[in-house]
Amino acid sequence: MSKTQLKNLYTHRTATTERPCFICSRLSSAVLTTDDGLDWFYVCVSHLNDRGFAKPAFEPEPIVQPTTTPPKPASKEKSTKSKKKEADKEADKEKKDKAEDKAEGKAEEDKDKKKENHEDKEKKKDSTAKQQMATPQPVAARQPPKPKQYILHRDIFFLRESKKREKETKAFLSQFPSVPRTSLP
Repeated sequence: MSKTQLKNLYTHRTATTERPCFICSRLSSAVLTTDDGLDWFYVCVSHLNDRGFAKPAFEPEPIVQPTTTPPKPASKEKSTKSKKKEADKEADKEKKDKAEDKAEGKAEEDKDKKKENHEDKEKKKDSTAKQQMATPQPVAARQPPKPKQYILHRDIFFLRESKKREKETKAFLSQFPSVPRTSLP
């Protein structure tokens, strides 16, 4: 008898025909199969989402964003921060006043420049749009997603191993001659 060892790594595939689920006997087109093809069985998609049946072999790691903000300072530093904010506000007010005086004289010049810039931008947009329409862009070749792989729960995997052993035993016993069926005289 050949004893081939099953690996507890199954790949989810979709079949064209529906067959009864290994667990609940409902019709399903989802199939779990080993990479070497020694074992395969139909299973409901709802069972694949159940942690008591199987879990994904390679779960994506959660994305952890590093914290760039330093820890909050002590209360003594809060008072110095409020003083700095007030000083910054006063400096901003002075800068705004100076800017307003200069802005009145330059307002007319700025309007003319904005009109010219706006017209130039529109011309550039039109020309780039025409160029994009003229040159065909290649369609990005979509790669099919990799099939999901699952690791069965140890009890379910034991059931799969026992089914495989039964098949091997039947195949081994079928090699022997059968018992004669004639009656003795």
